[in-house]
Amino acid sequence: MLIRATVENFLSFNDRAEVLLTPGRTRNLPEHIIPAASRRDVGILKSAVIYGANASGKSNFTKALLFLKRLVTSRRSSSFLHYEKFKLDRQALERPSRMEVEFHYRGHNYAYGFVFDRRRIYEEWLYRFDKQRDWKLFERKTEEDQVEVAFEHLEVSAKNLDRLRFIGADTLPHELFLTASNHRNIKDIKGVFHLLNAYNWFDEALTVIFPDSKFMGLEINIDSDQAMRQVYQWFLSAFETGISGLETFSVDFFSNEVKLPDEIKERIAQNLEVGERAMISSIDNITYSLIRKENGDIDAVKLMTKHKIKGSDEYATFEVNEESDGTQRIMDFIPAIVELAREDKVFVIDEINRSLHPNLTAKLFELFFQRSKGVRSQLICTTHESELLDQQLLRKDEIWFVRKNADGESALYSLEEFSQRKDVDIRTGYLKGRYEAIPSFSFSTEAPWGAN
Repeated sequence: MLIRATVENFLSFNDRAEVLLTPGRTRNLPEHIIPAASRRDVGILKSAVIYGANASGKSNFTKALLFLKRLVTSRRSSSFLHYEKFKLDRQALERPSRMEVEFHYRGHNYAYGFVFDRRRIYEEWLYRFDKQRDWKLFERKTEEDQVEVAFEHLEVSAKNLDRLRFIGADTLPHELFLTASNHRNIKDIKGVFHLLNAYNWFDEALTVIFPDSKFMGLEINIDSDQAMRQVYQWFLSAFETGISGLETFSVDFFSNEVKLPDEIKERIAQNLEVGERAMISSIDNITYSLIRKENGDIDAVKLMTKHKIKGSDEYATFEVNEESDGTQRIMDFIPAIVELAREDKVFVIDEINRSLHPNLTAKLFELFFQRSKGVRSQLICTTHESELLDQQLLRKDEIWFVRKNADGESALYSLEEFSQRKDVDIRTGYLKGRYEAIPSFSFSTEAPWGAN
């Protein structure tokens, strides 16, 4: 679970900005808190919703988390870190950027962060902490092109400590040590649990979804997984999509029917292990489920929807891309909701309201809170959908705003900063501009296209 995320000098964030997911003074909806396991631990909120006008910077916060995840989990093929600093301050262009996240994973709290620019990771650190103290696990410094990593509180032998120091010295200036160590097979080193655990949070628990992206993380095969088929059908019925059921049809993955470039098909085929499943989406937005069989062949099936034909007992089948944008968006979210109800996952969704009716968006949150009780999972999103501003649905400390000042700088702040009773209509206050996170228009009286 995410506890805190901070970003500085990245896109529209010049000064340090943060989102905090520990409980504030709010007392309503206590079930939205995963309580502390002990007096030394911290309670964590199940959700955060970030509001802001268009171009205020709310999507830039999501982009920062995606950049962080990718930098940690991907091997660097380039010596150049692709990102933009805050461009509207000459001093910002000269100073490095900074990111840090605090998170809970598999019984431990971690603080991980780094200072960087396009060419180097200057500093990097990983701590374990509770309310009373913290333990430094490693700290990295880069001088010119020399990387040095110092270790503490790792229960490793002298020989294995030397091995870790060697990996540290061999880490490239533009490469994270957390990445380098996990990609160089340290699983056999006794005492490095925390290095593995922290990396796995980024790799396995954190998922970032944008409006134009498809969530393919849950590797399923509707054709054989009857339980998942029933889950899909329940969701599609509950959201009144008009879909009566789902069907799958076998296809030849390498045929022209599957509209993907041949080189991509070959790459997928090379990477798919025997027994492994994968979900892919073609250029024409059709979803296919793949599995490598024991004989090496690839079975491919495509998912289709069924609609009852008026006045008969028969059904017509539709490609998924023939469904409305809203229905397709719901289908994208179903695997996410299922995972959030089962596992310790963190989903960050940019513009969750895209293509969805406001009531459906609220219903997704209700389902999440109902189905994930007691599960260390989180749903974090950005939106400008005011219907979610309901203190019967969200706590004050789960509601955040982002605004951009006259200098183009984005700032994040919580509804907790405002004195507000729990019976107050915060949606009306938001729309009236009380929280300063709605667009402000200034049209001149003389428009350039006025009638002559």
